[in-house]
Amino acid sequence: MKNIFLILTIVFFIAKDSFSQINTKDFDSISKSFYSRVVPFGTTLDAGKFSTRIIQNFEVGKTFGPLDIGIAVGRFSNSDSTNFAQLRTTFDATQIGVFSSEFSLGVGKVFNSSSPLMLEISTTLLAQFTKKIGVGAIFGSYDFIGEYQHGAKQFFGLFLRYGPMRNESGGLIGRATRTIGKRRVRRR
Repeated sequence: MKNIFLILTIVFFIAKDSFSQINTKDFDSISKSFYSRVVPFGTTLDAGKFSTRIIQNFEVGKTFGPLDIGIAVGRFSNSDSTNFAQLRTTFDATQIGVFSSEFSLGVGKVFNSSSPLMLEISTTLLAQFTKKIGVGAIFGSYDFIGEYQHGAKQFFGLFLRYGPMRNESGGLIGRATRTIGKRRVRRR
């Protein structure tokens, strides 16, 4: 219990310091941005038939500058009813032009499973070709934890993202402004 309290305290102070330098007017406009992400095709590196290794999910959430926080629902194969729901955070780690590298952490529940707790760690390579649509590849690992069992799945796949495009500093293009001297200037 003490470890959980310590971790939550550290996360609180990191989050507080991360947003303490943001102008509140800019933060309000950034926090109104919604996004969606769909993984129509993903596969695990397990043995077996291809139909039992497919992963599909759909995620919706809000964008806070370089951070996406959303809820994802999906399934692990076409042949059974192994569905899941998870809370996923995605951080835009680097941005060069329209290309970005993102880092994701998620925690969720697998329904109808003896290992119901699901943890995710993944990275994505994203290219945003229009102001709202991006295409990318995702690579990662799921860990499943139950009372008597533990398992892991490595996966990769393709995804589509619909939401505002970020600039090279991780902020949202057209959503935030910066101040030069005493006048406000809109980002291009």
